[in-house]
Amino acid sequence: MMKKQIWHFFKNYAPGFVLGVVCTASLAGGAVFRFTDDPKALITFLLDFQEIKQNYFRPIEDKTLFAGASQGMFASVGDPYTMVLSGDAYESFMQSATGEYGGIGVVMGQGENSRPVILKVFDRGTAHDAGLDAGDVLLSIDGKETDALGLTGTASAVRGEKGTTVEIDVKRNGETMHFTVERSEISMPTVQSAMAGDDIGYIHIFSFGKHTAADFRDQLASLKIAGAKKLIIDVRMNPGGMIYAVTDVANQILTKGTVVSYHTKNGESESYDIEGIEDPLPMVVLIDKNSASASEILAGAVQDKQEGTIIGENSYGKGTVQAVFDAGEQKALKISIAEYRTPSGKTIDKVGIHPDIEVSQTGFPFDPSTDSVYQKAIEVLSAES
Repeated sequence: MMKKQIWHFFKNYAPGFVLGVVCTASLAGGAVFRFTDDPKALITFLLDFQEIKQNYFRPIEDKTLFAGASQGMFASVGDPYTMVLSGDAYESFMQSATGEYGGIGVVMGQGENSRPVILKVFDRGTAHDAGLDAGDVLLSIDGKETDALGLTGTASAVRGEKGTTVEIDVKRNGETMHFTVERSEISMPTVQSAMAGDDIGYIHIFSFGKHTAADFRDQLASLKIAGAKKLIIDVRMNPGGMIYAVTDVANQILTKGTVVSYHTKNGESESYDIEGIEDPLPMVVLIDKNSASASEILAGAVQDKQEGTIIGENSYGKGTVQAVFDAGEQKALKISIAEYRTPSGKTIDKVGIHPDIEVSQTGFPFDPSTDSVYQKAIEVLSAES
């Protein structure tokens, strides 16, 4: 009975008392701090914390409860890009941002029947040395089935501490094969290039990381020396990355102007403008349903400025901007702070970029001899004078 009376007091009267205390707390300078606009909800939370701390039958530390509350708070906004990054998630994020990690040197994508498949094997990686090849369908990683892990889980399972090994089962031409691959320190290239014809250069951007713009500049210069007068930029299966990286890439291939702008809930906005170049090369940008975020920024800018042709499938539709706040102790808070818009003002969140020429993917992606989207790009550029 007494407990109910205490609850009644806190629920109905204490919030007003707490609000008065919180709202009148100030520094000598007179700055007033307001902790919450719903003190009753705060009191409810504190009471819930006290109940589980006192009554849960197993020992549990306060920091565990607070960490769980923090995770729940971020999950409650219903935004898949707003999250607490800690442990393996933090390590994976930092690796993807820098392009440096302990791995085997492959690029993976989603294959048939949702099984992850190896799209590319880098020459200097241990996967290449072990005999893995593009087109290998990944069946299991250290005994864990990849259909249960999914693409992201499979990628995380392959990564690990330098010098350790990972057991990989693949299917190749109907045959199951087993590989033991040692993880090594990988500085994964985010850009690769090749000549796609006498005067057509091809640049594949895997992600937009801290080295991407510099790598792109080097690859583009090499292609021009080799005779490239037209350009294919491939951002298929590119999940995005850093906004400054894609802006720096755009600065090398597009004319002066806005590449992207972002807008916050408070009505604030900021545009990312470039000086650009005077005469862009005839250009095609390849996209698919997995081209997201920074990939869509680049494709949207090319399309809106009418300085190239977009070919492929409708893109993913991730049109929000995230900021990462360092929380210390191998932890960070990733929060969606704004939505971005293309140069013409279009929002693409959950809509995506629609290609100028829609082509369904047939053949093996990134294989020039069978890749239908790549072959369409060659056809379009070859027809240009």
